[in-house]
Amino acid sequence: MFAAGHSAERPTASRRSLLAAVGSSGLAGISGCSRILGTSGGTGITLEYVEVAGARTKETFQPIVDELNAAYDDEVDLQFTQIPYENMRSQLQTRVGGGNAPDIAALDQIWLGTFVDAGVLLELDAVADDTDLDDFLDPFVETTRFDGHQYAFPTTTDVRGMYWNKAAFEDAGLDPESPPETLPELLDAAETLHDPPGRYGATQFVNGGRWTVNLFSAGGSVMSDDGTEPRFQESPGASAAAFLDDLYNGRRVGPPDPAYRNSAQTAREFLQGQYAITVVEGSWLDYFWRNLGNENPEMVERFGFAPTPRPAGGETATMSGGHVWTAFEDTDHPGVVRDFLRIATEQEFMQHLAAEAGEIPTRESLQDEDEVWAEILYADTVRDILSETRLRPVRNWPVVADSLGPALQQVAFDEQAPETALNAAAEEVRSKLG
Repeated sequence: MFAAGHSAERPTASRRSLLAAVGSSGLAGISGCSRILGTSGGTGITLEYVEVAGARTKETFQPIVDELNAAYDDEVDLQFTQIPYENMRSQLQTRVGGGNAPDIAALDQIWLGTFVDAGVLLELDAVADDTDLDDFLDPFVETTRFDGHQYAFPTTTDVRGMYWNKAAFEDAGLDPESPPETLPELLDAAETLHDPPGRYGATQFVNGGRWTVNLFSAGGSVMSDDGTEPRFQESPGASAAAFLDDLYNGRRVGPPDPAYRNSAQTAREFLQGQYAITVVEGSWLDYFWRNLGNENPEMVERFGFAPTPRPAGGETATMSGGHVWTAFEDTDHPGVVRDFLRIATEQEFMQHLAAEAGEIPTRESLQDEDEVWAEILYADTVRDILSETRLRPVRNWPVVADSLGPALQQVAFDEQAPETALNAAAEEVRSKLG
């Protein structure tokens, strides 16, 4: 039923505690809603909502439950289930296979295609008809529609970019407020900053997700438009992989053992001064900074954030991830589930969600809302990067990642040339996709 698994990198804890975020009157009239279907008589309705552990709390969704209870004769209760990120996909697959799927889930967007192709999700076209999809940033809407049908809705997102240690720049005689803008400039700066074993000039965590930023910046694509044919092995991909080869083997300005097993550990090592530059890192780095016992303002003082440098002749690029709301077709309450999602996707609730979690909104109308951006570090830079973002192809991404990551690691460890490694990965992807 399901394709092979794929682990990802994003931490799951919110930037602020949501426990006191909102009570039953926290968002008055959030749906404004003549859309609620309502029902009558019965024994009560329980919806199970599955969320990544630490991401949000049951109280976050109480305004939705209150709206439903105002419309339905039966009392609606939300069973809020949290699963650690690294276990969530496999647990959901097991539950679906055993006929015990939840009603609603917030999935990492890169898993969505797996569940769509398995035929286990509830079609949400009626909700889409009642939702202002034109107000969502285009890339996020495109990844939630399959074969002309809506199966999910974007929640919040993230971006990838370059962080650098300002003190390390000063120590090396570089301007801490003028980061490199091209990859040749980055490699030159990293060479100046390189002072092993105490400090390495630069690092980039080696996996398919991070590397898509390099690929997009070189003008490449992961897959064909229809998602059936790999494109990452073409000339832009070879150029993007050659950067990893230069970083670790040509200029030798990275650590002797390229990082590829634990992205969280790599993030902590950068924050602790082991690397002067981390070339492609997520906008969630502040989560690790606080877990090290620090405060947000100090992070902005000590580290800079900018777009990942582009290749000579290339373009600035980033890649976004994030979660999507979806529902399972075996739910006993499809009407209530659709109404839950109608309210959840309203602008007012999404503003509340992004502001309380300190996460990047996917609605265009929220890009200039001060309340939403107050807790997001490097907000101006993040907004600029977000305006140009691209997403991974969600339909077959787990298959691609399982082949692409090891190929890039072979390049970083100087075991294969970029073209050889990528061509072999492309053939493997073709074989898996049939």
